Amino acid sequence: MRVAWHPPKYPLFIGIEPTTACNLRCPQCISGLRAFTRPTGRLDPALLERIMEELHPHLWGVLFYFQGEPLLHPHIGRLILIVSRYKLLSSLSTNGHFLSEEKCYELITAGLTHLRISLDGMTPETYKQYRIDGDLSTVQSGIRRLLHLRKAMRSRFPLVELQFIAFRHNLHEIPTFLQWAREIGVELARVKTAQILELSPEAYHTWIPDKQSRYVQAPDGTIRLKHPIPNRCWRLWRAAEVTWDGRVLPCCFDKDATHAFGSLHQSRFSEIWHSSEAESFRKGVFQARESIDICQNCTEGVRTWL
Repeated sequence: MRVAWHPPKYPLFIGIEPTTACNLRCPQCISGLRAFTRPTGRLDPALLERIMEELHPHLWGVLFYFQGEPLLHPHIGRLILIVSRYKLLSSLSTNGHFLSEEKCYELITAGLTHLRISLDGMTPETYKQYRIDGDLSTVQSGIRRLLHLRKAMRSRFPLVELQFIAFRHNLHEIPTFLQWAREIGVELARVKTAQILELSPEAYHTWIPDKQSRYVQAPDGTIRLKHPIPNRCWRLWRAAEVTWDGRVLPCCFDKDATHAFGSLHQSRFSEIWHSSEAESFRKGVFQARESIDICQNCTEGVRTWL
């Protein structure tokens, strides 16, 4: 018996970009490089209010990360609280440098469900090779502070996940990372393959390990994903991305908003999501996905966690 599948009318999750600002200078990050061609800034909470008012009946959750460091938004607690009022899941990804006692309290009381913290090295020297201008001890102290305060407040949330991006220079510290995560008692610790912004041999040989990688170097010297790109993508219905200034994007790989479907300052989300621009992009993915620039470095269908 053949079962018909119909895509959801609206995304199940929506990614919200609180700000494009970041305190770090990570060399394979458009925000760290200050390399945006689109406008930079921070989200107006009133825009999130309008998005939630329209979409909350359809959503499972809201993801507070795209480009930039979310905890640099001065009203991040208010943004999370807007989502919590609709009883939706909320997730935030951070480099962990701003987990002061006041900020931890703000995240807990606002009702944040899940917090992912990047920790890409277990010695100061290794950590700073990618997290330029970062400080490992500040991040580790912040993680301990959050866990201590969460316990003191008798709260189960936010669930804390530690992420370690596997680069060529830090592979030897993965066992130390996993052991430290067990000792401090976070809910999850995962190792992720690294992404490079441009598929160049120089970036590949500088950052990407020989085995723990999502990429491969072809005989002609070009860099590509290990697996062929199929003409399909579940991301197009599972989630959408909204920039700080209200542009609706097909997914989180459109880092510089070159494929925006429209602006929430001009149209409702429903109008944008079902517009001819959105339908044309989805059709292109199902006909010739390899020809779309942002799809050539996409992890849909690729194993990214080790």
